[in-house]
Amino acid sequence: MKENSPSVIIGYGHAGQDLHHRALLDVSGGHPEVIAVDPRPAEVPHGQWVPDIPAALSVLRAGGHRPADAVFHVAVPPAAHRDCLERLLSAGARYFIMEKPIADTVSEAVHLVELAEVTGAVVLPMSVWPASRVTEAAEGLVASGAIGEPVAYHMEQSKPRFRRSLQTRGHASAFEVELPHQLLLALHLAGPVAEVTASRGWDLPLPVGHLTRLGGAEVRLRHLSGARTTLYTDLSSPVRRRRLHIHGTEGTLVADYPVSGDDDFGQVRIAGRPVRMVVQDAPLTRFVAQAYAHFRGEGPAPRSDLALHLESMELLDVARTAAFRRAGGAPAPARLAGTMAGAAASPLPHSGEGRAA
Repeated sequence: MKENSPSVIIGYGHAGQDLHHRALLDVSGGHPEVIAVDPRPAEVPHGQWVPDIPAALSVLRAGGHRPADAVFHVAVPPAAHRDCLERLLSAGARYFIMEKPIADTVSEAVHLVELAEVTGAVVLPMSVWPASRVTEAAEGLVASGAIGEPVAYHMEQSKPRFRRSLQTRGHASAFEVELPHQLLLALHLAGPVAEVTASRGWDLPLPVGHLTRLGGAEVRLRHLSGARTTLYTDLSSPVRRRRLHIHGTEGTLVADYPVSGDDDFGQVRIAGRPVRMVVQDAPLTRFVAQAYAHFRGEGPAPRSDLALHLESMELLDVARTAAFRRAGGAPAPARLAGTMAGAAASPLPHSGEGRAA
């Protein structure tokens, strides 16, 4: 890619405008050149709006840039990722940052992975927690032997999500909200998963009635290494929490991630010890900076590739199916009672079938 080429954001909704463009503003020092593609007209700081992909390609070429010189941020809904990627690849584009989930289904995700391999395109799915400085600090403490050998992980991302759940229907269950982030981090920290040992989901309580399946979720994993992981998210929580526990043979590490963009500091500590490490952390911005450096040939790719995203989608599919496998689609009982039967206790599927997060 060329250093002075514009960035092209395909889809200028919440993800495109508030996440991708904001990160570009931070990475560039406030002056990125951006082409925003969206059917709805929009104000684009340091850039311009165009209604569709052909118009974006025309603007690029008029400025003396080839599609292969630019980075394309794919922030349209997952169902449109395949068509968007195929159209851009046929126009000569080669560098992509893709919003998660990478596709609507596992089979579509497999196709995208194969498409990237065949064309030689560099497709980097958006990954937050593997790029986090809090994660890096936690890994450093574990590597130093501060807690001995890791044997179990517990990750929680909880928040009150009543109003947004009422106003939007973008997620069919709590499994699609925070768990995709947690699964990626679990795979990054503890390695491949041998089986999903338990899974449950529950409704979101409201003053009158409830929202089916949107209250929260819990998933338990056994990794090939033998380590165990518990993932938990409560979307009716009165407080926001993003916390990781790593239990070792000689102690427990506690990592608290920034809970919002209001304060970009996290903390890492060893349970029972008074000293804590305060870490300034803007993982999304850091991911984008690492991605652009990689595109320029100046550094390694961020630590979460297409294959890892595909594995996390397969895991999520298994866990969600196990949680809601009862007749009529009713949520599983709230209590976890050991290893669940059926899909939850079987090896991960490799057929590429089923719904994605």
